[in-house]
Amino acid sequence: MGKVLVVGGRTTGLMMALELARRGVPTRCIDKSPGIDPHVRANLLHSRTLEILQGLGLDEQVTQGSFAEKGLAFYRDTNFIGFSPHAPVDSPFPYGMSQSQAHTEATLEACLKRFGVEVERSVVLSALTQCQDDVTATLRHDDMREETDRYDWVIGCDGAHSTVRHLLGVAFPGDPDALPYILGDVLIDGDDDLDPQKAHIFFHDQGELYLFTRLPGGRHFCMATLAPDADVDGAPTLQDLQAIVSERSGRPLRLHDPDWLGRFRISYRLAQHYRSDRVFLAGDAAHVHSPLAGQGMNTGLQDAHNLAWKLALVAHGAASAAILDSYEAERRQIGEGVVEDTRQITNTMEQYARLSPRDRDEMMTGLFGSGDSQVEGDRHLQEVDLDYSDSALTLTSDDAPDGQPKPGTRAPDAGGLVADGKTLSLFQLPTNAQYRLFFFCGDGDAAVLDEIGAAVAAAKRHTAWLTPYVVATAAQAGRFDPRMVLLDTKGQMHLAYAARTPCLYLIRPDGYVAYRSTRLASVDMYFEHLKEKQIFQRSEPMV
Repeated sequence: MGKVLVVGGRTTGLMMALELARRGVPTRCIDKSPGIDPHVRANLLHSRTLEILQGLGLDEQVTQGSFAEKGLAFYRDTNFIGFSPHAPVDSPFPYGMSQSQAHTEATLEACLKRFGVEVERSVVLSALTQCQDDVTATLRHDDMREETDRYDWVIGCDGAHSTVRHLLGVAFPGDPDALPYILGDVLIDGDDDLDPQKAHIFFHDQGELYLFTRLPGGRHFCMATLAPDADVDGAPTLQDLQAIVSERSGRPLRLHDPDWLGRFRISYRLAQHYRSDRVFLAGDAAHVHSPLAGQGMNTGLQDAHNLAWKLALVAHGAASAAILDSYEAERRQIGEGVVEDTRQITNTMEQYARLSPRDRDEMMTGLFGSGDSQVEGDRHLQEVDLDYSDSALTLTSDDAPDGQPKPGTRAPDAGGLVADGKTLSLFQLPTNAQYRLFFFCGDGDAAVLDEIGAAVAAAKRHTAWLTPYVVATAAQAGRFDPRMVLLDTKGQMHLAYAARTPCLYLIRPDGYVAYRSTRLASVDMYFEHLKEKQIFQRSEPMV
């Protein structure tokens, strides 16, 4: 089996290397920095990302000491005007969690080491050439030693100034925001009335100030707009940030002990392509945008989660390289949406200082959502509403059961399950490079249960692609191999999947519905679909 080179050892690169390594793909990960960057530039883990981390068994470690962000507190000209609560989403993690990016990366790196992969620090990519069968990469170490080796695949997770993207010559079109920003990771005294579970947003004649959800250790991530012609070169002083916080908050907040301070200008850019033959782009190498709404790091982590299992199927010989085209098809549309969503949010916030008093009143009213629109907005914010229904990996059946979830959407969690004597939720069920095929017994009689047994036996032909399970009650479970039974002790999974009558759901390794049907012996239809797309390569595992 060939090997993969992951260029970049921050959140996206660490997730990519980890997802590949745990699926048995030989992986090498390099990073130009000497170690994990302690400077917090991303502090919010969304619900969907936390679900992915739960599947890796890392959710408790990552969220240690973190705070749930439960809404936004708004202030106008130093006066508090109201709180807009986030609607809890349908997830084991109903709210996003505020956590230091450095802590998240340290957790991922420690897990990666357990799979035998060490991030090689102070190593840069200096040249890249690909041919039909492999990619030749030249790496330069900090002692100026160079080495050249060949890889089956190279993945650029190396940030907004991606060397991989530059060497590929992939265009990165976009434009800058009108306003520069100042930001910092600081301690604040006098913040007793700033609820750590809220992001505090101050609108002022001179611009906006954001005091984001408190980080572990009592630290704050602060960000504020500057004048359009402000210089972004060089680091600001603590006094620069203090002056803005004092003026725009109107509170006796004293900033001290900065971990770092900086100025920057937001850019909105999207790579023209996410794939160039055997080389891929992910995370900030593929998309950059405003940090408002905390989408960047989460989108990068989910880029990695999307690509790795597909690459593993190719590496293990089960799928053709055509499956990798679905990475760009699925994730570039997500990246495009994130760029535009964050642009709209940022432009809305930045316009306050230029509005008339009447228009400011109207803007303030619009900040407070309610009802179904708020629930929909928060599901989008937490990234649990992503939809791959147009993907080549999604097959819609005319006989599908009524209700959610639909093919292409995220498969929901369900609790009260018992597998191999252990009580767990669906998201805690171990995952690998394979799909999971769930046969729901529903209200089926003995004849239907026999039909499910036959369908399970037939599905085992596809062991390179899937692992079958039977979702059953205690009364039904005795008819099946106990190693593949999920006891639905409280009926929660049947309810979540609208499985009142017997049916099947085929779930992708990244947790999205690929196919569903009431025809219990129809899973072959999905693989015929993949054959038509020239994706399906092998059903049985390699010996």
